[in-house]
Amino acid sequence: MVRRQIELDDETDRQLEELAQEYEGNLGQALAGLLRTRESVESFLDEHEERHRDMLLTQRVRAEGAFQPDRATPWADIKRRNRV
Repeated sequence: MVRRQIELDDETDRQLEELAQEYEGNLGQALAGLLRTRESVESFLDEHEERHRDMLLTQRVRAEGAFQPDRATPWADIKRRNRV
């Protein structure tokens, strides 16, 4: 077993404490559960992308083909126009 010391902001700490309640207050098990979930989600997405590779590539080619540089608005202009 490995022991680590980490720093969390208040909101993250609150969320971790809430999650730990589902693991009988065990923060280590809560973090382990999160990491396993992340791994399975990424695995699912990889499989999904592989299964739908042709359709995704078709969509990408279509989107890139529809792009017209003379109709694009620079990001700086968008931020200025929206006061961001």
